[in-house]
Amino acid sequence: MSRFMEIKSKDIEKAFEDERRQYFVGNLKKPQHIPFVKSDNTEMGLTAYDKFTGEPAHRHSVAKEYAYVISGRTQYMDLDTREVYEYRAGDFFATFPGTTYVQKSEAGTKMIFVKEPSINDKELVPMDEEAKKWMETEF
Repeated sequence: MSRFMEIKSKDIEKAFEDERRQYFVGNLKKPQHIPFVKSDNTEMGLTAYDKFTGEPAHRHSVAKEYAYVISGRTQYMDLDTREVYEYRAGDFFATFPGTTYVQKSEAGTKMIFVKEPSINDKELVPMDEEAKKWMETEF
């Protein structure tokens, strides 16, 4: 038995033809286009936005998320404080449990993300008109 597991770049690129997020590690329930390492402790993957995209408002009650921006630009609005955080290629950031936010990313944005633990604790939350307008407004 090999002690290495690999996913070749051609397979990752092909998976992104149909999806904008691919997981490499996690306790995943949904079928994936690529193989992954099973883990109850950590999720790791890649998000790639080929066009401007807004993500729905949500929060995590338990999980922490870490992200490193490979390319492009993304913005997060903390819905409790209305503060906007912008991250560009080369930036790292963390989001802590209980933070309620909405996100938008410009076309060409790619981010590596890590979440711990590997649980589905995402809770969608309603957005007011101001937050909806912000999310839908391109850079």
